[in-house]
Amino acid sequence: MMRRTACRLRRLFRLGVPPGHGSEGSVSVFLIMVLAFVFLFSAVLIDYSRMTAASVQSERLVRAGVRSLMSAYDTELLSRYGLFAFGSSNGDELFSRTLAGSVQKSGRSDGFNLVALGYDSSSLEWGSTLGSYEVFRHQINEEMKIKAPVDFALELAGKFKGLSGAMDEASKTMNLYAGLEPLYDRREAALDKMLDLRRQAAENARSVLELTVSPVSGAISDASIGHISSAGDIVAQYGDYVRKSREDSDREPGELPSHTYEIASYLTQSANMLSRLDSALAAWRSNQDELARKAEDALAEAKSLNEEMREKIRQSVESPGSSGYSSADSWDIPDSGNEAATPRIREQAEQLLMDQAEFDGMENRLQEQQRRAREAYSQASGLSGGINPGQLGLSDSSYAQKNMVTGAAGILNRYVRDYGNGGTVLDGEMAQIEQHRGSDAERKAAEREARGKLADVREIIEGLRSLNSAAGEAAEQFNELNRYYEESLAYNQALDQNTSGRDQEDEPFQEGEAAMNMMDHLFESLGDVLLASRDRLFQTEYSAQYFPAFDITQLKGLTSGSADEIGQRVVEQLSPHNQELEYILYGLDKPGLNVAAAYSEIFTVRLAVRTMEGFVEKAGLGNPLLVVAAALLYGLTEAIKDMVLLCTNGEVPLSAYIQANLTYRDYLRLFMVLHGSGDAELSRMLALIRLNTGINPAERSTAVSAEVRLGMRLWFLPGIMELLSSSGAVPGEMEDGLYYKTVKAHFAY
Repeated sequence: MMRRTACRLRRLFRLGVPPGHGSEGSVSVFLIMVLAFVFLFSAVLIDYSRMTAASVQSERLVRAGVRSLMSAYDTELLSRYGLFAFGSSNGDELFSRTLAGSVQKSGRSDGFNLVALGYDSSSLEWGSTLGSYEVFRHQINEEMKIKAPVDFALELAGKFKGLSGAMDEASKTMNLYAGLEPLYDRREAALDKMLDLRRQAAENARSVLELTVSPVSGAISDASIGHISSAGDIVAQYGDYVRKSREDSDREPGELPSHTYEIASYLTQSANMLSRLDSALAAWRSNQDELARKAEDALAEAKSLNEEMREKIRQSVESPGSSGYSSADSWDIPDSGNEAATPRIREQAEQLLMDQAEFDGMENRLQEQQRRAREAYSQASGLSGGINPGQLGLSDSSYAQKNMVTGAAGILNRYVRDYGNGGTVLDGEMAQIEQHRGSDAERKAAEREARGKLADVREIIEGLRSLNSAAGEAAEQFNELNRYYEESLAYNQALDQNTSGRDQEDEPFQEGEAAMNMMDHLFESLGDVLLASRDRLFQTEYSAQYFPAFDITQLKGLTSGSADEIGQRVVEQLSPHNQELEYILYGLDKPGLNVAAAYSEIFTVRLAVRTMEGFVEKAGLGNPLLVVAAALLYGLTEAIKDMVLLCTNGEVPLSAYIQANLTYRDYLRLFMVLHGSGDAELSRMLALIRLNTGINPAERSTAVSAEVRLGMRLWFLPGIMELLSSSGAVPGEMEDGLYYKTVKAHFAY
């Protein structure tokens, strides 16, 4: 249009028409052009501002709508377990109704609404559920992050802080002597075996001695030809043999020999006896060498075991011990104000060692026995050729032969007398060995009594386990609970894990060592949760706060030895609702097993603490192994009393040196720190929540994503705004002259 106006003006100038007479309305046209541009700019600016405001308002409305939607949480989960999850309402319907109400006009009916939004559509996408480990653990942490550290530090860790030094030394002591005791017994058994082998070797010579002369006496008297039972009989009858042989040889011509039978019998018996003697000597020599070699091996074994004991003592001295005890000093919490006495028994361990001089003396005495055996063998082996009448001929005197027999018999007799049964030399050596075994009989007696008490504890625990058969209804509930637990594991693709407590050892020293090892791990776990592993602490305290434990006082009849008295009363208490904390901790799917596991572990802790006290109480007994055995017996006796007290009052003093009590629930909290905080424990809690409320946590969402489409009618030039929207200059989209904005919002508890 402007181009046509310019051409018209040029044509008028060429025709000589004055300019003023041909330009009417040109200013109006120009003004219209300017105003059109201003209107266009203003219109675009107004709608753009409305679109921007609509975008912001849409986001606010959707976020508010999502928050309003998620305020419909399940009140039962919150009140019973402190957990947030969306309730059973229809989320899509509730959200649509909330949004529709938010975009409706409010206030005066004649008011002017600059940004009149309209609800078009919405969709919800539910996110993670309460049954997810990540979500569940996060909500536990949020619930317990303030109170859990304070409660745990003041109620549990502070009480154990004063025990750290004494338990550290007691644990090292028990671990040392639990390792030394079997080595000591094996060493002593090897020494006994060495002496028994030497005695057996000497006793084997007794058969040779009996074939040499029987009975053993100083001199051999002459005797007539008769029965021959030893080499002594050969030389005793030799003179009669010579006399009768000469009588027959000196008979008158034509006279028949009168001693043929007797002479033949004597020669035959002598040959047989000497053959038997040679066989007995060969067997004795072979057995002597074999038994002597075994005796040397037994002595070498004893020496090696003694060195193992020495090395174990050295390692114990150099060992830093458990890090859990040393970390107790850095726990920034007040303790109970008391500190347990520290036992000092390890320093006495070297009393159990034997000196090298003692082993050297035993080796020398063993070699001396070998020398004397060889000497006796040498003497006895010469008899076969020295007293054989078939080789000697007829001699006027048997004095030399008698000396040979009495000489060999004397050496053999002294050898058997010194080293055989009741032998003076071996009895003297045994007496020397017994000098360092002075307290072994008392120790063995204490160990036998301790084994009896351990058997009593095992009987109680087995009594708890045997309650499964009587708890039929509870067993059905456990089956349902276990099904929920397995479904939770499958939902999270986790592995089944459980802790069955522990069975008591048969031997007191091994049981004491196991108890001390448990205390080592317990102090390490306490240090971890106080200094680093806060998730573990939060999970422990959450389970202790929201899930009930078994009423331990129901076991009063069982611990006093009258299991029949508890009867149906205890069986009725074995449903999973009455032992939820034990189930979370151990995860055993039978009614009595979880309580039995808890009882077993509490007894183990009590044994460790009381044995530590026993080290102090029995330190004056002298022999360190006797001290440890007596301390274990003391610990078992007091631990059993503690269990009776716990089942009567529900709590028990921590130690005679620490003025603080621990309840049954406190012990379970400790064991949760020791064993818990794993994924399996989370699944057990989720299974219990489902059993108690009928709500499946895997079906209750804790997060939602919303997508909402809101629209607004434009006032000016929708075509231009559509061009701007398609270029990306304006957020949203245009459709049929309407502006639409799609907004996404996310919310999680």
